[in-house]
Amino acid sequence: MILSLLIIICSKNPTEILIKNIINLYKIFNIYNLKICIIDSCSTDLTIYNEISKKFPLIEIHFPNNKNYEYGAYKYAYFKYPNYDIYCCIQDSFLIVKNIDISKIDDKTVFIYYSNYGFNKHNSIKSLGIELLRNVDLEYKKIINKHFTLATHCSFICTNYTIKNLFGTLINPPINKNGSCCYERLFGLYFIIKKYNTINISDKVNKIPNGRI
Repeated sequence: MILSLLIIICSKNPTEILIKNIINLYKIFNIYNLKICIIDSCSTDLTIYNEISKKFPLIEIHFPNNKNYEYGAYKYAYFKYPNYDIYCCIQDSFLIVKNIDISKIDDKTVFIYYSNYGFNKHNSIKSLGIELLRNVDLEYKKIINKHFTLATHCSFICTNYTIKNLFGTLINPPINKNGSCCYERLFGLYFIIKKYNTINISDKVNKIPNGRI
């Protein structure tokens, strides 16, 4: 059976990096039943989107007035397309450059880009992270003050089962850039507390600094 794969790209004022990423994604994941959708987060410059629409007419670009960063983009796309086997959730400058074998993913396995410092490198946002966990059914208190693995750049690959339960658990969206930084950690906490096997894909990715705020 050929796996169906939805690639969700969270984007704002994208650069040529996004086009390069799309080319790579089609090469790397061409053996799957693939759909790519881009979820915009209130861009003011649509130049690259217009170029993508001409070069890649099968790619869908959505403008939901997303103000909830990666969290909002991924959740919007999941609820619009809830029946794919695998969901690849990435930022527009998260450039996948090497093959990733998604057949290794199951309902207790995710692919993430490893960093292992929890909130300790950015202690100033820990209180916001705790606020975003308010009324969330996760036993996080024993781990939140320790080093723990992040889903760095808010990017990960998982099954339908996982993303459904992820958004059923993490119910408080970020509303600013610090909240987005918290979600690198909250996604990571979710995978740890729910005892997921996490596979590191940092050697298969180039994260290109974009300088956006």
